[in-house]
Amino acid sequence: MKKLDEEFEMLMDEIKFDYEALAGGSTVTMDGKAIPNSQVAVSLAKNASRLSEILFTFEENNE
Repeated sequence: MKKLDEEFEMLMDEIKFDYEALAGGSTVTMDGKAIPNSQVAVSLAKNASRLSEILFTFEENNE
């Protein structure tokens, strides 16, 4: 579960970063090159999907 806990924290950080960039109208860059907002939104969606899988696993283990 430690690995899932670490992945959970990493995903939360990435989701927060992506959301704040989109909501604030910021430009995300990687290696000095601008990343289109549509690509940032796709990344946010994929990370949120994975986060839901981890939360489901946590819930299943608590039952």
